Amino acid sequence: MGPVADPKRVLGTFLSGLSSLLFPRRCAICREPLAGADLFEICGGCKSGLSLQPEHSCRVCAAPIDGEVAQAGIITCGRCRTDMPHFDMTFCGMRYEGKSRDMVHSFKFDGRARLAGILSSVLCVQLYQNEEAHKADMVLPVPLHRKRLFDRGYNQSYLLACEVGMALSIPVVTGLLVRPKYTMPQSSQTRAERKENIKNAFSVERPAEVEGKTVLLVDDIMTTGATLSEAAKTLKKNGAATVMCAVAARA
Repeated sequence: MGPVADPKRVLGTFLSGLSSLLFPRRCAICREPLAGADLFEICGGCKSGLSLQPEHSCRVCAAPIDGEVAQAGIITCGRCRTDMPHFDMTFCGMRYEGKSRDMVHSFKFDGRARLAGILSSVLCVQLYQNEEAHKADMVLPVPLHRKRLFDRGYNQSYLLACEVGMALSIPVVTGLLVRPKYTMPQSSQTRAERKENIKNAFSVERPAEVEGKTVLLVDDIMTTGATLSEAAKTLKKNGAATVMCAVAARA
């Protein structure tokens, strides 16, 4: 007599199959049905449109670096060498272009908060594989001013920070770095205007918690780096020893 099938397992398999038939998994971007092997809830077409980081990029700000320059042992871009930001290094998942840009835009402006896991996937893999990232004592999301948080309904950087914190098993701390100053959107401003606009926008509520610590600061996009640099400056003024940045996309 052969082995007797477990009724609970049979029922579970049946219900799983029925669920897949009635409610097929779909790509979070184009809504096409997903095959069982598709990763990150993105279909093959959308995955092929993602713009990943180039092979060589600046250690400090993650801007692309020419291959010959990198092979010569230069690990920072020209801009960082002449105008060093206040953060120490940057991890970046994707370039802010093509399908990657579409995803970030939907996540940030169209209320699609569930894209946090997808957008952070490539970044989290990079962080998990990097020894430097594991040295962080805490993960901090770049905060929103309360008015913008009310208008948007969620802080996209916090959602990404939660994914990063889980990937690294490092605590995500909120309410420590805050943004009491309301600022105009950075996207329509020049580099110089961005730096002036974001000046003194942040403060640290509990300085003792960051003193001597290595902080991993998480945001959705880095364009000029002005926002992250100002946040890092504030953290270091309050005693942080090192500030690393982790962004889903780099423009």
